[in-house]
Amino acid sequence: MSLKWRLLAFVAALLVAAIAVLSALSYWQMKGEIVRGINQEINAAMRDNRAVVELWITQRRDAVSATAARLTDAGTDPVPFLITGKDAGRFDRTFAGYDDKRFIYDLVTEKAPAGFDPTSRPWYKKAIAAREAIVTDPYIFVETQQLGITVARAVEGGKAVVGGDISLEGVVSMVNSIKLHGDGYALLTTRDGKIVAYSQPKSGLKPVEEMLPGFDVSIVKTADDKIALREFDIEGKPKYVAASAVPGADWVLCVVVDKAAVQAPLHDLLWKFVLAGVLIAAIGAPIANLVLSGLLKGLFKLRDALVDISNGRTESMRALAADGRDEIGQTAVVFNRFIESLRDM
Repeated sequence: MSLKWRLLAFVAALLVAAIAVLSALSYWQMKGEIVRGINQEINAAMRDNRAVVELWITQRRDAVSATAARLTDAGTDPVPFLITGKDAGRFDRTFAGYDDKRFIYDLVTEKAPAGFDPTSRPWYKKAIAAREAIVTDPYIFVETQQLGITVARAVEGGKAVVGGDISLEGVVSMVNSIKLHGDGYALLTTRDGKIVAYSQPKSGLKPVEEMLPGFDVSIVKTADDKIALREFDIEGKPKYVAASAVPGADWVLCVVVDKAAVQAPLHDLLWKFVLAGVLIAAIGAPIANLVLSGLLKGLFKLRDALVDISNGRTESMRALAADGRDEIGQTAVVFNRFIESLRDM
């Protein structure tokens, strides 16, 4: 291979190496920016929406606590206070259960089934044991077949418990409205991994790993108020997942973002770098060829002159143009002196 083509190969290799290094640096920098950006978006979305859910729970707990505080006297008619508590907490209905097994609704026309014992109900036992406002695990209301909860609190002295039933329809709609870049969505689960809110129909109270195969339920069970971005496969696709506990209830808010969708601009950028490299090489090679041809023109003439001399063509013994100050020009000067010496001989 001639010197010219070796120099061209070197220039081409240098261009490829430079483009590859710059592309790699840009790729990793942009990847870091994308991950930081999605992390910030997830953190902001989870903090804001977690606060909304917490406020929703707090308002219901406060309404029940205020109602329970009015029923310290055993002779007090609870109905007016149950009605006020229902309106304040926007409950579907409110009620009071007593240790003597009496059970009173906010509506005097509504009666409990015969033989109903409020003291045997989970909400009653939990409120008596906690001595503060409690939130039951979500369950399906028999009358409406909607997913809901009971918020309850024991009256001072432990002689009664005030409670309110409320549908989770509003919470489900709010969680399902959360949208993030990269086809991101949110879901609300219980601490033991049962779905409270998810966009898929008929998913209420189903195990999260059943609805989202590959979901690591351990991040729900160990979730706290910190928001940490994790990565694992869900339904066979890599996802970014974050989970954070909701204060006031044994719930966990989660978000799931598709990694491939988030990094799609990154892959587009990589292809642009590849195409730019090919274009630069396609344009740079002819330019380098022209430049090298000009730079090596004197060397080529010297080669041709030496070939003529070695073949005995003395008529070619004429001086070369030595108009450059580089090594080729200096070599031309030395060659001209050599020619003069030959002529003298």
